[in-house]
Amino acid sequence: MTLNMMMDAAAPAEIAGVLSQQHPGLFFTMVEQAPVAISLTDANAHILYANPAFCRQSGYELEELLQQNPRLLASKQTPREIYQDMWHTLLQHRPWRGQLINRRRDGSLFLVEIDITPLFNAFGKLEHYLAMQRDISASYALEQRLRNHMTLTEAVLNNIPAAVVVVDERDQVVMDNLVYKTFCADCGGKELLTELNFSARKAELAQGQVLPVALRGSVRWLSVTSWALPGVSEEAGRYFIDSAVPRTLVVITDNTQHQQQQEQGRLDRLKQQITSGKLLAAIRESLDAALVQLNCPINMLAAARRLNGDDHSNLALDAAWREGEEAMARLQRCRPSLELESPAVWPLQPFLDDLRALYHTRYNQGENLQIELESPDLVGFGQRTQLLACLSLWLDRTLDIAAELRDFTVQTQLYAREESGWLSFYLNDNVPLIQVRYTHSPDALNAPGKGMELRLIQTLVAHHRGAIELTSRPQGGTCLTLRFPLFHSLTGGSL
Repeated sequence: MTLNMMMDAAAPAEIAGVLSQQHPGLFFTMVEQAPVAISLTDANAHILYANPAFCRQSGYELEELLQQNPRLLASKQTPREIYQDMWHTLLQHRPWRGQLINRRRDGSLFLVEIDITPLFNAFGKLEHYLAMQRDISASYALEQRLRNHMTLTEAVLNNIPAAVVVVDERDQVVMDNLVYKTFCADCGGKELLTELNFSARKAELAQGQVLPVALRGSVRWLSVTSWALPGVSEEAGRYFIDSAVPRTLVVITDNTQHQQQQEQGRLDRLKQQITSGKLLAAIRESLDAALVQLNCPINMLAAARRLNGDDHSNLALDAAWREGEEAMARLQRCRPSLELESPAVWPLQPFLDDLRALYHTRYNQGENLQIELESPDLVGFGQRTQLLACLSLWLDRTLDIAAELRDFTVQTQLYAREESGWLSFYLNDNVPLIQVRYTHSPDALNAPGKGMELRLIQTLVAHHRGAIELTSRPQGGTCLTLRFPLFHSLTGGSL
């Protein structure tokens, strides 16, 4: 029978016997040359043998170890409970595996993973303990270094104010930080990347576009940046292959505060432009009123000159008339232009969104400004800021009058629709029509439009070749209708 045939059929004990006969000293040679530290004690735990690997690991010569108890290597760093568990297991004639912190001959400490097996004779009596131990200090240090690195990485990631997430080739999250988890909680437990439609919008998001996302009933503005990560394989089957599954690092930054600051800055600039438009309209209206008042005496002077015929002996009359004419001309030249911007076609929804943003803080609790469009595709034409000024003037009038009424809650509705080439605004409120009156305030230049809102609206509407109508509502209150021609109605073409 060959050795291979015998090994296929025989028990391990028989194989060991045959190998010992054919190769005397084989097992001793194996133990002597084994890289694992091996020791053998008697039943009283006195060392009877230790292989060279054990001597190199402990720093002791074999002669120094013989008949010594393995506690020679013990350090005070191993908890007493570990030894108690070890002996409790061994005295039950069961093998024990664990980790011990041992001390070398030179006093240095090292960590070992040890297997101790009780050995019995043919009669079942305990005779020896066989111990095999491996120095795992280096691997433990590497493991701890990796754990410390991961702890540090996690601490850094969780303290970054942006959401950081790593996704695999299927865009499934494999690692994320605390900010991203918070975002997901705000999404009702859904993945934020799913809410952003990350898989389908990678190219768009890579350009750094800031996106609005509804989280817990409020809009947050997020920007997404991504980078490809070099993969590290964790599969045993890829051990010899220099390839790994691609992964992507995604950083999501909350730009809400910056966006709000930008939006507030834009609204502040828009408010200044509207105020400038109101001021120019007020100045123009005041000058027009002055021209009307001045025109009457000048006409009277002109009539008096005509009565004198060709007799120019009344020099004072001629001088007064010429001074009046020059004053009229100077006032005409001082009339400011209302062309603050070029007429253009613009979408109506953002236009009314700006109006709502400008006035949402002006309404007290219980009061409201309702805005409704006939169609979200409606557009306006003309000077956008000046049309905003028209609506703003009327809302200012409504709020100012309501503030003077006792126990009054103002309600305002704005409805926009297209009617036969005209863009119509219907502003309905519950302020009595009797309160609508023209008063010229001495502070008109400090508070443009104060007390003369209706006249200024008429000026701006006329400048846009529009129409204005003011009526009393049957259920009480006022309805102001403003109509502005659309682009195609002015040019005869289409948008």
